[in-house]
Amino acid sequence: MGKVDWVVLALKSSALPCIPTLVKPLLRKKTRVLAIMNGLIDDDLVELLRTISLEENDVATKEKRDLPCAAVYGGMAFIGANRLRPGFVEHSDEGSLLGGIAAISKPEEDEEEELKALVELWKPTKVKFTEERLVIRGRWIKNCWNLPFNSVSCAMGGTLTIDKIVRDPSLRKLANDIMDETIAIANADLASRGVSSSMLLGDQLKTQMWLITDKMGPYKTSTMLDLLQRRPMEVKYLFRRPLEIAENLNIAAPKLEALTLQIEGLQRHYGLF
Repeated sequence: MGKVDWVVLALKSSALPCIPTLVKPLLRKKTRVLAIMNGLIDDDLVELLRTISLEENDVATKEKRDLPCAAVYGGMAFIGANRLRPGFVEHSDEGSLLGGIAAISKPEEDEEEELKALVELWKPTKVKFTEERLVIRGRWIKNCWNLPFNSVSCAMGGTLTIDKIVRDPSLRKLANDIMDETIAIANADLASRGVSSSMLLGDQLKTQMWLITDKMGPYKTSTMLDLLQRRPMEVKYLFRRPLEIAENLNIAAPKLEALTLQIEGLQRHYGLF
């Protein structure tokens, strides 16, 4: 294929270590990399991409650990879609994309230009794209859906679709409580990064998440499908990494912790790494 202008990563976070090998032949200094993936992956992704420079450049450049591309972006897809078999995707709901800058190769360069490039990429498409200037905030927004519903559906053995979760009063309360825990972790993390209180997450986001979820129907979450199909599960970056942040910031998340332990047990039992 050769060098390209854009690389779009649409992988499971469990495949993160494979990314340098996959993208290396495609990169040049002006290439931009967009990771439309789940979980708190961006810091590790940027460091993995830097290893490409470490392999190729001289000693002086190694010390700088430069990116081998112009910029790295994070993308959060709000879409209900299941790949039922190779070449066949069932799209059941939603379809918007949130994205922002994770890193740029030269800090002195204008971030506005890099953000504009991301916006321009999606203009010719039918995708509803919204820019998020703080990519970590965008990740936490997506986590407010992923953590409650992926965890409940998976911890219940992969047998419950979204419609069953939202209609069962006990499971609905459990998902709501985990959403509250997720927002508490998110806001503590954002505040620790110097994000202003006006940018923190709150009840409006919760209302939005429930409005989306209540009309999703019999959707199967990605983690649930990975469990049922015995594929590697996204545990480290989707579940465990938020809990590590919670522990570091002294934020209690007992229900998310309990369900994550169940999911990790299932992952070990079936060897889904």
